[in-house]
Amino acid sequence: MKLTHLLFTVGALLLAVAGKAQKVSADIPYRFATRAEAQMLITDIDQYTNSWNQFDINARLQSLNGRKSQLLTLAMESTREWGDADRSKLNKAFMAVEAAIKKQKLKLPFPSEVILLKTSMAEEGGAAAYTRENWIAIGEQVLEKASDDDLARLIAHELFHLLTRADVAFKKKVYSVIGFNVLDRPIVFPADLMQKLISNPDVSCHDSYAPFTIDGKSMNCAMVIYTDGAYTEGSLNQYIQIGLVPLNEQFIPYQQNGITTIYAPEQVSDFQERIGKNTAYAIDPEEVLADNFSYVLFGKADLSDPQLVENLAKAMQ
Repeated sequence: MKLTHLLFTVGALLLAVAGKAQKVSADIPYRFATRAEAQMLITDIDQYTNSWNQFDINARLQSLNGRKSQLLTLAMESTREWGDADRSKLNKAFMAVEAAIKKQKLKLPFPSEVILLKTSMAEEGGAAAYTRENWIAIGEQVLEKASDDDLARLIAHELFHLLTRADVAFKKKVYSVIGFNVLDRPIVFPADLMQKLISNPDVSCHDSYAPFTIDGKSMNCAMVIYTDGAYTEGSLNQYIQIGLVPLNEQFIPYQQNGITTIYAPEQVSDFQERIGKNTAYAIDPEEVLADNFSYVLFGKADLSDPQLVENLAKAMQ
């Protein structure tokens, strides 16, 4: 307990200093964290770790009765030191991203510091990469196997999450490209839904909604990922359900008999029209836009909705 408390205290101080200022530039102020610093950052009690419910913990630990302290310990043990080959690959990827930003003449509000962590990804179900606060965790497997082009695209995707987290005005502007509105406060979900939600470290806050057509009626809905049942076995990904939660005029979720209403994408007639068809990773507007951001920078053949990419680029210029 003492070690965890110390890591939390030091990590919170580091993040408080690092995350304050933003600058509009094509030059990305990134650096590589030591393993000791990575352990402090990854065990910080922040908005993401505070959002974990029992399912989040069990699924990531692949345990029926996991504890938050166990998941924090797993995360700490999953951190790795950077090797010279890793640094070289990532330096090349960041150079490609910076060159693409300059070519597109984008104005992006980077945080004053972007910190890079290396992990085994055991703490996040084998993901390629993810973000929290002003840092990006990158998996050792993707560093070993990804091509230069794929790594640059991955870095672009993850950087987008830092941009929306760092600047709410930027977030509002880019979310509007796909018709989403961003509130100045989080949407408060009822307790029954909170126990079903699957936490995504890249989505730091559920504060957005968009109009969707359900049974011929336009309804403002928040987009979530959730589970239909308790964790029993297997990987986190096999439990993911995409849901649209209808909101009233005060942006409070509708309920029936104490159960929060959730619609599946198949029940929404204009779901694809709203989010576009450029990416299959349509689990949240944040992820949809992050993929399209990578297409702005590096292109993609045979896009279904090239206008979406063009509109997103214009919103950032």
